[in-house]
Amino acid sequence: MLDTLNSVLLSAIKNYETKQAVTIAFAVLMVVACISIIVVIMMQKGTNDNVGVISGASDTFYGKNKEKTKEGILKKITFALFAFIIVCAIICFAIGQAPVAGA
Repeated sequence: MLDTLNSVLLSAIKNYETKQAVTIAFAVLMVVACISIIVVIMMQKGTNDNVGVISGASDTFYGKNKEKTKEGILKKITFALFAFIIVCAIICFAIGQAPVAGA
């Protein structure tokens, strides 16, 4: 998989300066995504989901429809930002490992 990604990147990256610019761009995107994920996590409130198991109160209407609430949306945004950071990190690694064409 890494060889395929390297061959795709080699066609796009022709010299060392371009390789550095793309790496810096992805690093900046990752920093922005990291700051965003911190803000989104801080916006979420703590839950006591496991406390309801003792009293049997976990099967409420609110508990079943959490996906549509603000907390559900924030959890989806957190997961999307996390996935974006992982993809950017993999791309940065692949770009760093790809040899520069003509070198």
